[in-house]
Amino acid sequence: MTGVIDLPSPAQRRALMDSIVIDNPRARAAHGTFDYLVELSGLQPGQPKRCASLIAPAQSGKTTIIDSYIQKLNTHEALMAGEIPALKVTLGANTTRRQFAQDILEAFEGFGCNALVESGTEAQLLRRAANYLVARKVKVLFLDEFHHLVHSDNRKVVMSVSETVKRLLITGSCPIVVAGLEEARKPFSGNAQLAHRTEDHIDLHPLDPTSTADRDLFWAFLSDYLLKSEQVGAGKLRHLLNDDIPACILEVSQGVLGAACNLIKDAVQLAGTKSRMLVDKADLIGATDRAIIKGLYTRNPLRDGLGPIRRRLAPV
Repeated sequence: MTGVIDLPSPAQRRALMDSIVIDNPRARAAHGTFDYLVELSGLQPGQPKRCASLIAPAQSGKTTIIDSYIQKLNTHEALMAGEIPALKVTLGANTTRRQFAQDILEAFEGFGCNALVESGTEAQLLRRAANYLVARKVKVLFLDEFHHLVHSDNRKVVMSVSETVKRLLITGSCPIVVAGLEEARKPFSGNAQLAHRTEDHIDLHPLDPTSTADRDLFWAFLSDYLLKSEQVGAGKLRHLLNDDIPACILEVSQGVLGAACNLIKDAVQLAGTKSRMLVDKADLIGATDRAIIKGLYTRNPLRDGLGPIRRRLAPV
């Protein structure tokens, strides 16, 4: 008697793909910068620390790069010893300086600390946050969604933000990495003293289809992503490397790796709703149509052909 194999649901397949992390030159370069900041800080105890900026469009992989580094530093042994080697703080919308301090303290509370988030003045909250950085032996502080801290074009607000970060670097025990959208550049461009404490900007620009290096990077990333998606059981996808499909995915994603992943995840979901493990070009066409409806793109090259810049991707 032949048994019926239960296929994973669309939600299960999406969850499997959300867990995938692809090693790539950009992630390695970013992790190299983080390693440098952590090592330099350890070699200069009690000295002012340095900063790095990871500023790029949405879906460029900023959070994935940070989370994968945190996973490497926050070992089970360190956490059991009460240490938090890498702390990520996700800033909320329209964050004030007071809320900034509270966001840091809330991140500590996520590790079981009683940080008294609502108690104290702005100065007291900032001082408490700095003390926790020392007490829990934080080696690097990540400030994600940093653009939320800069919610005004007012120069006074921008300077206030930059001075807060600079003070944490001077008095804190660890370097800081900020990540966010383009607006997050303001504190660095508006404060020369902070800029002097900052490493070169970590580059996550959208990939350019006219650049051979960028096309090769995208091909390698897409190949690894489709292979790992198959390995975790999300579906059959490697055939999507055929013909002009990779170039079409590059066009629709506008060179943003996270956007390309989301497009493929949507195609996998569409295949899943039809109880198919094989994800075909029609699924990608449907996923692109959904992106167009959401206003994320304007045309469907998978149906209409590649745009003016036609570059077929191929193995390196």
